[in-house]
Amino acid sequence: MVHSWILENSRWQMAISSRGAEMRSLTEKTADRQWLWQPDDRVWKSTAPLLFPVVGRLVHNGLWDDENFYPLPAHGFLRNQAFALLQHTPTTLRLINRASKETLRVWPFMYSVQVDYTLLESGVRISWRVMNQDSKPLCFSLGYHPGFALPLFDTSGWRVVFSEADTMGPFYTRDRTLSLAQPAGSVREFALTPETFCDGAVYFAGCQGARVSVVSPEGRTVLQCQLTSQPWIALWGVPGADLLCIEPLSGTTDAPDASGQQRDKRGMQWLAAGAAYQQELDIIFPADGVQRDG
Repeated sequence: MVHSWILENSRWQMAISSRGAEMRSLTEKTADRQWLWQPDDRVWKSTAPLLFPVVGRLVHNGLWDDENFYPLPAHGFLRNQAFALLQHTPTTLRLINRASKETLRVWPFMYSVQVDYTLLESGVRISWRVMNQDSKPLCFSLGYHPGFALPLFDTSGWRVVFSEADTMGPFYTRDRTLSLAQPAGSVREFALTPETFCDGAVYFAGCQGARVSVVSPEGRTVLQCQLTSQPWIALWGVPGADLLCIEPLSGTTDAPDASGQQRDKRGMQWLAAGAAYQQELDIIFPADGVQRDG
């Protein structure tokens, strides 16, 4: 059975599902506005899935661990796993998922993933903690795929602004694969046009600690994502839809010529037995919408 929990303060109401620990709603009560994309079978069926233990497409539909092949879907399996409740207050929620017989069939590691939500006056803070419960190193990649409901195709002139001068990109995907052998340079802002996502997601590198801002045609910063250790950002949407996904990632979708070996997949990490790895993301909505970036 799928459960859901509500977090609420004076400005916000948020709903989180036990399936994938996915945020399903983020409503600004004072403005009567739903900021999170709502599932639409014709466009995108998700809202904000967690990506684990892989990010993106796998060209071989799985990965090899030397001689053993493990079939995996794109973005991994965690978004469809049940999370258990550890703690719930009016403005905080802590959930956990642990390895099971089902997950061990496709990923031969004992792990746990803890997700913390904290509702702020300015938005929401999300923390992820991956723990290696195995006696061997844990191989994984971690990502987050929130979608925001923005009128991108009602008005032109939207852009994404990066706070860090060493952000590199854009890197365009083809057939859900990413080659880094393409022209790119440092980038501080990126224009969103009707053609931006015609070929798929657009990646940016060197994003550790970056603040990623979405700026309206009028020059207002409508939302910001503050990263911690995530080195990659992917932007994604569906042409013709008022949807923008801002994805902080520790890895990427496969290269076109990917070997299919765990050790070769871009962004895979090895976590020592008994160790933990943590990421955090703040999603901020300026209250008056007048803060400017760039």
